[in-house]
Amino acid sequence: MNKKKLIVVENAIKEIARRDGVTVEYVKMQMKIAMMNGLRSADPRVKSFWDNISREGKIPTPDELIIHTSELLKKRKSHE
Repeated sequence: MNKKKLIVVENAIKEIARRDGVTVEYVKMQMKIAMMNGLRSADPRVKSFWDNISREGKIPTPDELIIHTSELLKKRKSHE
């Protein structure tokens, strides 16, 4: 995974934790819970979203989700 992107993601997670007065671990745990709910969806569109996330393991990490989502947003913005 791109180290520069990982640094940006880690900084974003740290900022969320700081803003909300919680730990980085707490933010990541909440993200994992939300992700597990999404991964269990029976909706074909939702399944397609999760299947298209580049990942090193069987389940994407919060970092991989953020990178994937930010890349999707960049693509959409460039097509506007």
